[in-house]
Amino acid sequence: MKVAILLSTYNGEKYLNDQINSIKQQVFQNWELFIRDDGSKDDTIRIIKENEKKDQRIHFLENDSKNNLGPMGSFFYLLKKVTADYYFFCDQDDFWKKDKISLMLAEFSNNNFPEMVYCNLKCVDKNLHSLDNAFEKMIGKLHGKNRFIGNDAPGCVMAINHSLKKLTLNHVKYTDNIVMHDWWMALIAEQFGNVKFLDKKLVLYRQHGDNTIGAGKSGNILKKLFQKDLFKKQCNLVKEGFLQTKTFYKDFRDQLNNEDLKFLNQFISCEKNGWMKRYVFLKRYHLKQTSKIRTIVYRTFFVFYLRKCLE
Repeated sequence: MKVAILLSTYNGEKYLNDQINSIKQQVFQNWELFIRDDGSKDDTIRIIKENEKKDQRIHFLENDSKNNLGPMGSFFYLLKKVTADYYFFCDQDDFWKKDKISLMLAEFSNNNFPEMVYCNLKCVDKNLHSLDNAFEKMIGKLHGKNRFIGNDAPGCVMAINHSLKKLTLNHVKYTDNIVMHDWWMALIAEQFGNVKFLDKKLVLYRQHGDNTIGAGKSGNILKKLFQKDLFKKQCNLVKEGFLQTKTFYKDFRDQLNNEDLKFLNQFISCEKNGWMKRYVFLKRYHLKQTSKIRTIVYRTFFVFYLRKCLE
């Protein structure tokens, strides 16, 4: 069994050694770590090379680095370059608990159909001290068609098998409208394979001022509802999910069953329909976000502002 850990770095000198050390301390030791740098300007590459010299399981894809592809592009690139039975996605600034790999591998059924396993996480500060953040309560809350409007599986808690990798790479034609690699693969696994959630906090999800993608600010939900540019941010979330759904339909319509084709056709038709038909569509399929308040906000924007958000 070959296990590949895929790590994309970008200006990660502060915490990269911590993350690599947490991988070295895993109970499961038969892994290989493949690192691609996305154009760092700090000491990240030196740290990678030092670790590569010390451990033959660590591989720096130096010739494939330099160009800035962004997180999604960088991880897709790593997937194309690396062949294994199972793939774990890794952020440069987190910290893995010792049994992360072993516990997640035990959740896989087999490698004959697309499968994704994801665990929970614990939000921590830069010194790995526990933080009270609602983000960790949203992991593992979605299933079925709800995945078309939200994602509860950030890449750092995900692992996929080779079957899901192959299906993913065979259907990445319109990457401009894919929101992020993790959300895209969760959609594919849900539709054509299997998704398992392991409700154990196996990743310390470090929050600091330099996060490329983070958990967001903690605090009272009412304060967040009145934050600056709320309308623009919520519109963008609705727009991104909608355009990604249209892309999914383009890529996979020949493989979808009649029920899913019907759902996606109705979803996409909401762009032209009036608000009442959009309301009926959401009610018919009981589409929900990762929390009650997020569901209410999403439904409000989808029903009344979808056309405006897509402008």
